[in-house]
Formats: sequence, C-alpha cells, structure tokens
Amino acid sequence: MDRLDVDTAVLRMLDHASGPVGAREIRNGLTQAGFELSEATVSRRLRELDARGVTEPVERKGRVLTEDGRAQVRARLRGLEHTDLLGRAIDVRTGQDVLNLLRARRAVEPEAVRGAAGFDAEVIDALRQSLAEHRRALEHGGPIPRQLVLDFHRTVTEASANPLISAMIRMALDPALDHVEAALDVILEARHTSAESIAEHARIVEALAAGEHDRAATVMTEHLDRLISETAAFIDRYEPDLVDRLLASARKPS
Repeated sequence: MDRLDVDTAVLRMLDHASGPVGAREIRNGLTQAGFELSEATVSRRLRELDARGVTEPVERKGRVLTEDGRAQVRARLRGLEHTDLLGRAIDVRTGQDVLNLLRARRAVEPEAVRGAAGFDAEVIDALRQSLAEHRRALEHGGPIPRQLVLDFHRTVTEASANPLISAMIRMALDPALDHVEAALDVILEARHTSAESIAEHARIVEALAAGEHDRAATVMTEHLDRLISETAAFIDRYEPDLVDRLLASARKPS
C-alpha cells in the first residue's frame, strides 16, 4: 500500500469536510477509496499527521486540517493533476498524436534555443562530433542513430534560462516519448529526407557557435516545420493507421 496515497486520501477528506472528522468516519472513507485499514491504524496515522503539524484534534470530535495541512493538500492535489496531465500528454499512439507533439515542440524548442545561455567550446565540439557520426551512419546505409538525434535536441534546448520553457521542454522530450523517434525515422527514410535533418542540425550548431541564438531558433523552427510537413504527407500517402502501427511496434520492449 502506498503511504502517500493513504495520506492524500485522508487530507482530501479533511479538506472537504465542514467540521472535525473522527477516525471511524475516516476509516469508512478510506475503505470506500479501496484502502483496508483498521481503526487503530487510522488513529495512529492521524497522530502522526498531528505530530507533523498537518492536522490537529478538536476536543473529542475528530481532526481538522491546520493551515499548513491545507497548503499541503493543495500542493498534493496539484501534483496529482500535473502527473495525470503529463501522462495523457506523452501517451502518443496515433499519427495525429505525433503531429500534435511536433507542433508543441515547434512552439517551445525555438524559444529554448533563443533564450539559452552560451554554449562552451566543449559542448559545441560534442555536437559537431555527434553530427559527424550521424552523417557517417547515413552515408553507410546503417541504422539511424536515434539516440544521437534525441540527445542533440535535448542538448541544444536544455540551457534555457526560462524555467517555464525548461519544464515544457522536459515534457516534450520526455524519455517516454523516445519511441516516437522510431516512427519519424521510418517517415524520413520513406520520404528520402533524412539528410536534410543533418543539414538543419548543422546550421543550428554553427549559429550557436557564433552566438547567434535568434538564427539558431529560426532554423529550429524551419526544421520542425519540415518534420510536421513530412509526417502529414506520409499519413496522407499511406494507410491511415500505418503510423499507429509503427508507434505500437516501437513501444514494445526489445
């Protein structure tokens, strides 16, 4: 049993109550929520919450939340809501989901690049080496080095000085979405445009190396615009559910 879940359920009941709530009533509420605890266990848990300053007893009537407790329950519920929203946002299963993700990335990645702190020579050299490895793989007909592509986008966007943009980038490039890159590999190979991605990445790196972040942001926008166009054209040309099947296959553990 997850202790945090039980505590959150207790705090939520107290937050919704119009007055003090006793241990028996809380136990009944927990049972309805799927938590089987004895009344003695509930009483002990409430004493622990009292000791933490989250709840306080009111004579012999039961418990109420303290001001700190109310702040905590609000924070917990916001956290649960954000977790649920993130889970739904990164559940990419269809071609339309891929387009939605790419459009979201187009909105935030250029801004992350534009507002990034300066990139030192070591980072620029690493990006150039990554591009060279990507180019060699393409020239020799080998598999697309997917992780290099993902690491490129994460590296050039992770230095944003805007905390809101940084949070959005972490969501848009969450590792749970790595399987999307497998579908994009197939799309770009089918459209014979994989080399264009390398050229666009190279232009971004050179702009960053020159300290021209606005130019890098413009190229990033053009790059993601093209990925959106290529994906939409692929969906229109082939079976409507082909991208869905590619995503499903990429999600399977190897």
